[in-house]
Amino acid sequence: MNASPESAPVPDVPRPTLTLIDSSIFVFRAWFARGLDPDPQGRPGGALHGLVHSLCQWLPACAPGPVAFCLDTGLRQGFRHRLDPAYKAHRPPAPPELREQFERIRELLGRLGFTTLADPEYEADDLIASLARSGRAAGYRIDVKSADKDLTQVILGDADRLHDPERGTDLDRRAIEKRFRIRPEQVADMLALAGDASDNIPGIDGVGPKTASRILRRLRDLDTVLADPAAVARCNIRRAPAVAAAIAAAADRLRRARRLTGLADRIPGLPAVGQMLPRGPDPDAAVWLRDLGVAPTYHAPLLAATTAWAGAETRQTA
Repeated sequence: MNASPESAPVPDVPRPTLTLIDSSIFVFRAWFARGLDPDPQGRPGGALHGLVHSLCQWLPACAPGPVAFCLDTGLRQGFRHRLDPAYKAHRPPAPPELREQFERIRELLGRLGFTTLADPEYEADDLIASLARSGRAAGYRIDVKSADKDLTQVILGDADRLHDPERGTDLDRRAIEKRFRIRPEQVADMLALAGDASDNIPGIDGVGPKTASRILRRLRDLDTVLADPAAVARCNIRRAPAVAAAIAAAADRLRRARRLTGLADRIPGLPAVGQMLPRGPDPDAAVWLRDLGVAPTYHAPLLAATTAWAGAETRQTA
């Protein structure tokens, strides 16, 4: 007997993808590898050249659709620095040769037709978290291009992923839970307890990521831990009573640290997903590519990689 139309199986329709790029990490990699190498006009241009090379390599493999390149504006501003002036204070300021290349990189991405976002109050990670939240609500799977552990917080949907295209790492929610032994929702709590040396956030003495993860697997989140620090003494960790006492004594510092490690995911005024479709490169590309310092050998592959994205919202791949 033939099945009725109502009982026929409904094929799975792949969700469209919103690609969010942590631009700074790829720029800094290029900077440390070849940042002062001269561009065709004799200016320091290695960071820009390295990013262009990367885009030509992995941009064509990205799922077509809306995309945003998110950047940081600086190390000495934003709400986290008001919370704690020591936040990232150990990092030296960017040299002028890098700042100048960042300006050209942002102009380049805009002229290629991509949405670029930066905000003096928030970091690129916050922009990505906010865009991911709105994109997921609109039915998109989230593809974050980065290697930053902080961005594991963003991989909340079963189809989301954190992908470093240059090093080949590709983490979905399950892989993050397996690697860190906690859920993405618990990452900020883990970083508050264990500390984050890269951001100059001290943790609790004797508590590393593994110990923090064990505490959170039993007690769920930092709020629960701070509501009853004595419960930590019953966790299966070394020196549990001493750790419990240290957490109780550092409650205010841990609450502040949690505000530093957590990502802001409700930034107002960001573009809607439909406004982030690449529009394609500006006219007279040969002229502005040359002026921005892109080597002629990269003009054709870069334009080919970016043109393929324009208007490709419905042409989705995994």
